[in-house]
Amino acid sequence: MKKSIYILFFIFISFYCFADDAAGFIAPKFAGFEIQENSAIEMTDEVVEIWENHVKVKFHFTNLTDKPQKVVIGFPVNWKKRTGMFADENKPLEDNNVVRNEIESYFNFKSTCNGNPLERKLIASARNNPDEYEDKCDYWFVTELSFNPNQVLEVIDEYNHESSSHSESIGWSSRRWNYILSTGSSWANVIKKATIIFHSSFEYWSLYDIPYGIWHLDEMSFHSVYFSYEPVSIIYDKAKEESVVTWVLENIEPKKEWIASYHYAGGGVPLENTDSYSVIVNLLWDELIKIPEYKEVLYNKAENRTVDRWRKDIEEEVIPKMSAKEFYDDIVVFTYKSAFTEFQPKTKVAATYAQFLINSIYAIHGYKFKDDKWTKIFSRFSWYKPKSSSVSEKDFSIEEQDMINYLKKYR
Repeated sequence: MKKSIYILFFIFISFYCFADDAAGFIAPKFAGFEIQENSAIEMTDEVVEIWENHVKVKFHFTNLTDKPQKVVIGFPVNWKKRTGMFADENKPLEDNNVVRNEIESYFNFKSTCNGNPLERKLIASARNNPDEYEDKCDYWFVTELSFNPNQVLEVIDEYNHESSSHSESIGWSSRRWNYILSTGSSWANVIKKATIIFHSSFEYWSLYDIPYGIWHLDEMSFHSVYFSYEPVSIIYDKAKEESVVTWVLENIEPKKEWIASYHYAGGGVPLENTDSYSVIVNLLWDELIKIPEYKEVLYNKAENRTVDRWRKDIEEEVIPKMSAKEFYDDIVVFTYKSAFTEFQPKTKVAATYAQFLINSIYAIHGYKFKDDKWTKIFSRFSWYKPKSSSVSEKDFSIEEQDMINYLKKYR
């Protein structure tokens, strides 16, 4: 069955401009910075620590030669992207003192080399249209490093960031953190080791191991996460109310960005197509609206005719065509992977869903319910043929027995 999520409310929040220092030069014609490959200096390792409003990154650069070296380095700024829906993507960003002051104030960028302050100058990109390039950078915080033969320099960059938000369309809402590893590809060789430590107030980052994401039943909201690289550990510290996700990347040629993305979908009933959640909500509708605090969540201020149209589509187009196997596969996912997880409290709403899922297993085995409301619910499926009221757990598979025992905890 096709899995799709549709919602009534949309917010997009992104965090931009986490990036590796790049080797380059200041182009005389444009008085701007441009990336240039450097075969003499290696970015040996880096440790990136990211909070929701602050970044600290420590680099070790090694002079691979037995001669002194000087190199211009730049930290990229994608300022146009931060301005969101108000940016003209086809027009280069204006370069003036007002814009530069805004950038410097926003980042409060500070840098040191071997513990000593390192002055950075904000200059524009040398490219006429940065959007044509992978790093898409409008400005750069630029400085110069001087190396003795075979010397290792430690550069530490620290800067602040905030959220940039704009609404694009009805669909997903997102919190997304980017770190532009690709700007580190201008140095010699590969990056031997990159450690990224991400601190977040979101508890849901551990959903990386749950491929379907999860539904919070009481809030009628969907949560999922995406990482562009596989983390080595995900820890949630309940005392600090903080998630700490760690990546260790070795011998990498950074061709793509590091991305951590948290998706939240909430605020309404799915209105188009369907998924297992939509079918279950539809079948349970009359029971769920009896829970006073949940009725408003279900309708979510939507016009009744909109909800009724959605329910009619599910009732007429989806449920009659759903096989017993499709329905069973969906309730297995719903039970173990997408609803009854550590994030779902034991509430009256959860108890209602749990009883429905238990009864679903009985219905698949042809159980004749004593309560007519359950007979009415499952009779909407063409495969439901009530045969006997003597079905018991001994008739179930090991998986079905385990699922029933698991769900009983929520009743």
